[in-house]
Amino acid sequence: MSLAPARRFALGALLALALGLAGCGREETPTAAAPQATAPSAAFTVLAGSELKDLEAPLVEAARAAGVELQLSYAGTLDIVERVNAGERFDAILPPNGAYPALALAKPAVAREKLFYSRIALGVKAAKAARLGWDKRAPGWADIARAASTGQLRYGMTNATSSNTGMSALFAVASALAGKTEDLTAQDVDEKTLKAFLSGQKLTAGSSGWLADAYLADPAAIDAMVNYEAVILRLNERLPAADRLLPIYPRDGMISADYPLMLLDEARREPYNRLVAAWKGAAFQRDALSAAFLRPVNPEVQAASALPTAAVSELSFPNRLEVIDAVLGTYQARWRKPSTSIFVLDLSGSMQGQRLEAMREALKRLSGAEAGAAASVRYSAFQSRERVVLIPFATRVSEPVWVRFEPERIGAAREELRRQADAMKADGGTAIYSALAVAEDLAREEQRSDPDRFVSIVLLTDGQNNAGLNPEEFQARYANGLPARIFPILFGEGNAAEMHQLAKSSGGREFDGRRLVLAQVFKEIRGYQ
Repeated sequence: MSLAPARRFALGALLALALGLAGCGREETPTAAAPQATAPSAAFTVLAGSELKDLEAPLVEAARAAGVELQLSYAGTLDIVERVNAGERFDAILPPNGAYPALALAKPAVAREKLFYSRIALGVKAAKAARLGWDKRAPGWADIARAASTGQLRYGMTNATSSNTGMSALFAVASALAGKTEDLTAQDVDEKTLKAFLSGQKLTAGSSGWLADAYLADPAAIDAMVNYEAVILRLNERLPAADRLLPIYPRDGMISADYPLMLLDEARREPYNRLVAAWKGAAFQRDALSAAFLRPVNPEVQAASALPTAAVSELSFPNRLEVIDAVLGTYQARWRKPSTSIFVLDLSGSMQGQRLEAMREALKRLSGAEAGAAASVRYSAFQSRERVVLIPFATRVSEPVWVRFEPERIGAAREELRRQADAMKADGGTAIYSALAVAEDLAREEQRSDPDRFVSIVLLTDGQNNAGLNPEEFQARYANGLPARIFPILFGEGNAAEMHQLAKSSGGREFDGRRLVLAQVFKEIRGYQ
């Protein structure tokens, strides 16, 4: 990630790391393998949208009151579909929007019930909205694109290939500008205006929850945020008045999240019906949804008073899977701002064997998906206009290796990345902070020479720092702030407290590579690049 102001280290933070303080932040998108539903007496398993993690307690409580033992797992919309299509067993799914799963599930759901909903909004600081006149009259998408392209609007939005909010916003812009909804084609998209809109994006993310947390940590970095209105209103409760966001609904339409519970196994119809009755019941819809600023579907229950009541034009997803795929693919390769992804990779002796092989395989997966790969795998591969930098380190830091995915040499770049992965050998000590210093200095230069880029650092290490710069020296070197966000991967015997603090101090997020396949972790990180 680039273009966000540098974050300062908290006083004494890295000194505390040297003492080995423990602690990890919460994760927005847990991706652990789901349990198998093997018998009617087993827990009712649901794979839900990751932003519903905050609603887990009341969902489980209402299910228990209805006599159903509920087991929730979480994933993004694309991953929900792909995990089910790959054979993972769930009784039901609860995605934020049912349109894409209805098209993409290999075996259609046998029942579908809308439980609640949340509009997707452009949350804008009140002062900015007033200057643009949007507090008096809602803008259209062309107005928003114009403000973005002229530098008047800096906003954050999730990656459209990783998160429902970004995908919904992308298709809302495309549909509104084309004057079409369900019959939209890739040729209908107003590419110039869409690119103008995306030029104002200064912060990207793989989840709506993390995007909100990033704004909370540094409200000065952006003026606005595309997110669920529920997330925006919950965030406002934690913000000072000057930084609160006014939900704005473009007058030519938005796409709402309709949260359908979609039954996958007919044999589980009875507990499914009990869950639907409990979650659509007046008690749950009045109490749990009001506290979370979600809109009820039960006509007997009024929405939370803080939710805007004005009518909003509703748009919908395209009704053809090939159109969705074509638009998302073009978004990645041509429309969105390009990125420079810096990978700081531990090649110390402890990485020998399976750990090194896992890292090689993860890099090869990102080099370019094979034909027939799942959509999220293809979208997570490095795209046209991207720059990838490899900084291997052991006792010493190796010279950075650049792999440029230029439009005319994509194939050559893929082969080069695979060759670099195969050539990696593990031996020596662990100079984590010296390697990070090289990466941060490189990130600063990249931002200076090409400010219209997202720049981020991924750190993979399985051990303790025992060579080169120590934490205090690294802290002193960047006392005025870190140039780029760091996304550390918890791996092997690496110091979890240090990884957490590096993520927090840089405005990044840590990922857990100790219980997941490393290739899956790398794929998840791509939503933040």
